[in-house]
Amino acid sequence: MRTDSTRISEEARKAAKTYIESQYGKEYYENRYYKTKADSQDAHEAIRPTYVDLVPDDIKENLTNDQYKLYKLIYNRFIASQMTSAIYDTLAAKINADKYNFRANGQTIKFKGFMTLYVETEDNEKKEEFAKLPMLFEKQELVKENIESKQSFTEPPPRYTEASLVKALEEKGIGRPSTYSPTITTILARRYIEKVQKQIHPTELGKIVNKLLIENFKDVINVEFTAQMEEEFDKIAEGKEQWKNVISEFYGPFEKVVEKVDKELEHVKLEYEVSDVPCEKCGRMMVIKYGKYGKFLACPRIS
Repeated sequence: MRTDSTRISEEARKAAKTYIESQYGKEYYENRYYKTKADSQDAHEAIRPTYVDLVPDDIKENLTNDQYKLYKLIYNRFIASQMTSAIYDTLAAKINADKYNFRANGQTIKFKGFMTLYVETEDNEKKEEFAKLPMLFEKQELVKENIESKQSFTEPPPRYTEASLVKALEEKGIGRPSTYSPTITTILARRYIEKVQKQIHPTELGKIVNKLLIENFKDVINVEFTAQMEEEFDKIAEGKEQWKNVISEFYGPFEKVVEKVDKELEHVKLEYEVSDVPCEKCGRMMVIKYGKYGKFLACPRIS
């Protein structure tokens, strides 16, 4: 199913209500409606279990391990989306030890709500902003177990992973859910990026292509371009713009830039990685090149 919709049918909503109230109690149910993003293609209903009475653990024996994990994720997120919010008591403790003062921020959960079934932070591997603290009271005497010192330095933003890149694309309105995976697969296959311990690193080729695109296609290589073009297409559909005018205004300048960059590319040379295998013909170390089917060794004299 291709959808990023948050809409669910009234039939599914009623089924969720019945299940939540019977399994957890009326205080856990909340009839929720979610707002849709302006650029969301949500003509379909949200991804959800077809029948609420098919509980994941009840049908586990009839599913493969992967099927079970996927169905449980869909099932739990759907049910949790119709449950009440969790309630936390936030704590800020000031601790005096001789001439030193310490401060601890934390929280204790008062009512689990939807977290009885599903916890988003665990799914996204995010760290909690507040640690969980035990219940404390004023002038309580604490026992020192250990003190850990830690020095922190300013660090650059972490590199994208596939998950964080998809999130960034979604936040900026670039592409659609059905295009995220093919986009990453394509730039990997074309060697613009490589994965190092799950992190995405640009390759030398990727840096060169990125530099050329940013320097020469500023009107296209920006996060607003797709949204702007969609607005123009909407005006065409409404009869407010002529499609020939829209295309000519874009393609005229674009074609000239393409011709200019095409000439510049003739002078761009990639530095190939040198292998430890000598060439049988010239004796020099062969270089690693990339073709349609992956890496191969080539004579450095052959361009």
